[in-house]
Parts: sequence; structure tokens; C-alpha cells
Amino acid sequence: MIFFIENYSHVDDDDELYLNYDWSSDSMSIKSNMSNSSQYPDSDGSGERLSLAYEKLSKIPRKIAEKFSKTTTILDLSYNDIKDLSFLSHFRQLNTLILDKNPQPDEKTLPSLPNLSLLWLNHCEIDNVQKWVYRIRDCCPSLRYLSLMGNPGATSSFNGNSTLEHNDYRMMVISILPQLTHLDDAEVTSAQRVQAKQYKHTYNIGQTPFNIFESVGRGQQMSRKASQRRQRKKEQELQHRKENESDS
Repeated sequence: MIFFIENYSHVDDDDELYLNYDWSSDSMSIKSNMSNSSQYPDSDGSGERLSLAYEKLSKIPRKIAEKFSKTTTILDLSYNDIKDLSFLSHFRQLNTLILDKNPQPDEKTLPSLPNLSLLWLNHCEIDNVQKWVYRIRDCCPSLRYLSLMGNPGATSSFNGNSTLEHNDYRMMVISILPQLTHLDDAEVTSAQRVQAKQYKHTYNIGQTPFNIFESVGRGQQMSRKASQRRQRKKEQELQHRKENESDS
């Protein structure tokens, strides 16, 4: 795939870029006849795919946004330093957005992206995943694929969390985003959807954001302890009756 970049100060009219997006390895590479191709965007002829990965950007250059925003459907901004995402409001046709390795992007700046189907936010140093999930619910109604792996708030065994905490995390996300078909590295199963509905009802998910891991984890532990106490009390009462019957 070949395209020419026009009206961009660093690129001559006869410069050609070749895009190679490898979905299996999750990487986008570029070949060019330019001396330093890494500083230029990758795209196909129609502008449907655009990569600005590894550019140390805090925002997209205006000239590139003006040229490609109306036609870009796949946008790779990984390995940058983008925190303000409000510029994405111009990319109305986006169905795929890759934001991996952008430290702590601000979820409040995520605009409405009605056509977005896939969103990657891996290794973005996100502590409060819940805020992101609620924002995604409001801004990305068509989302089907979401990956939050490598963030402190996305509890998993890789982060040193327990199986219970990881399950709580998945149930929280699925209960708020029931349309998801894939979360992180795993498919959302029918059983998980059923469990998430009960989870949402039990913990009133969807009303107000709260610290779900503290609330849910502590709540489940307290519930188990209460159940154990009731069982011990029943056993003690039964034993007491047997002793009384034996004495009589």
C-alpha cells in the first residue's frame, strides 16, 4: 500500500510510505525511501489506517489531523505521551484505537466515538480502571474489544493479585460493558455474562462509581464468614440438644 503525504513540511511530494500492520504480533512497521521514516505517519491510500506510534507525541500534529481525521478508521498512537484525548473528536470514523504505553491518559478527555469497536489501553499506568470503564460506557456504545492489561487497576495474577480479585475486575467491567465480546486476552463467555448480571444486581453496579475491589472483596469475605458463623451456631445447637436428650 502506497500513499503520498501532502502539505506536511517534513515530507516531499515524491516520498512513498509502505504500511505493514501485523495483527498477530500487534505491531505496525514502516518501509520508506526517506532517510528517517520513523518520524512520519503510516497510512494506506485512503487514509483508513494511520500510525503515529513511537513518536513521543503529546498531541497529533494539526496538519496530519486535518488531512486524515475524516477518513481514518484505524489509529495507532501507542508509545507516546498523550494525555489529552479531546482531539479524537475529529476522528469520527474510528473503529480501532490503540493507546498502549501512553502514561496515564485522562479519561475525562475521551470524546464520543460512536463507531469505535476496539480499544487498547495496555500498560498505561491506569490506577482507577473504573473511571475509564464508565467513561467508555458513555462514549463508546459500539465497543466490542477492550484490553486494559498491564495497568495497576486491572487486577490479575501478573500484577500479584488473587484469582478472586481478577474475577471481581472482569465482572465489574462486563457488568458495565455487557456488549463486550473480548476483554483483555480472553473471550467474554455466556457464563460470565450471566454472572456479571448477578454481580451488577448484588453490588448495584451502574449507579455510582466506587472502589469495587475493596467493597466486593470485603463483602464476599464478610459473607463467607457470616455463613461460617451460622453453620457453627447450628452445629452447636444440635450438639446441645443431643446432650440434653442424653441427660434426660
